[in-house]
Amino acid sequence: MQSRLIATALVAASLIALPEPGAAQSLHGSHASVSLMYRRAVRGGLDFFETTSDVKRAVVRGELVRLNGNSHYRLANIGMPYVRPETKAFVLDLAANYHRVCGAPLVITSATRPISRRLANSSELSVHPTGMAVDLRKPAGRCRTWLRRTLLAAERRGMIEATEERHPPHFHLAVLPSRYEKVASARSKSTSEERSRGGR
Repeated sequence: MQSRLIATALVAASLIALPEPGAAQSLHGSHASVSLMYRRAVRGGLDFFETTSDVKRAVVRGELVRLNGNSHYRLANIGMPYVRPETKAFVLDLAANYHRVCGAPLVITSATRPISRRLANSSELSVHPTGMAVDLRKPAGRCRTWLRRTLLAAERRGMIEATEERHPPHFHLAVLPSRYEKVASARSKSTSEERSRGGR
């Protein structure tokens, strides 16, 4: 219940009716957008993990959590399926609404990438090494339009910073520090309590 209340803003954005053809919007990437994500990561005190070993240690410490996939979303060729808890919380909410509207799971194509695995076409200011960002496969037709509008609405509410990339085609989004920490914490507490009850 608590996590549902905290996620109300995203759910409300996802309830926007599917638009008419031709009403699609775009999320234009820019240096300003990249800089904003980077500044928020630095201001939030997030670590930029250098190596895969650094990522694994962060998982052990609980700084990063695993994206396991479920009926609402799946992972596509992700070597390191780990993100920050608030990023996972956002993905779970987004995927559930996407599946409800589109009738298919959301596809995650990238999560944490340490600096040592930086892609040739990625920015030096990429926040993928922090675990706050994921990439989404770009769907077709009305689902693409719904995803654009939903990400734009979440961005305008200050939850995320998102861009629509074309080479290769995908949506990149970074969950900004502090906005989803409460829902992530609530989910973690609920899971711990359920495990505790189950062990009695």
